[in-house]
Amino acid sequence: MYTKQIDRTMMRPEYGVLVCRLLEHLPQGLHTQFGTSVVEVVPGGAVDLHAHHEHELWVLISGRGEFEADGQIRLVDASTLFYMPPHQKHAIRNTDPDASLKFLSIWWD
Repeated sequence: MYTKQIDRTMMRPEYGVLVCRLLEHLPQGLHTQFGTSVVEVVPGGAVDLHAHHEHELWVLISGRGEFEADGQIRLVDASTLFYMPPHQKHAIRNTDPDASLKFLSIWWD
C-alpha cells in the first residue's frame, strides 16, 4: 500500500491551469499503464483548448463551468464524467467567480 497527501505545493502550471501529476509521486520502480492528474482551474480560468493521441477521462470533483469538445459547449457541474477519444479538441472554463473548479484526469493509449 502507498499513500501520499496531495497539497498545493505539488501543483504546477500546465495547459493554462494548475496540475498535479499524481503518478510522478509514486515510489521509484512502481509503474502504471495510465496517467492521472488532479487539476485546479481558478475562478474565471480555463484549460487551454487542446488535443492529444491518448484517450482521456475527467471526473469533475467540484465547481461549475463550460466544457467544450469539438466546438460543442455544454454547461457542467460537480459529479460530471467526461470522456474524450484520441485527437478530440477539448477544454473547460470555470464560470464560478468565487470558487475553483477541480477534476481528476485519467489518460491511456
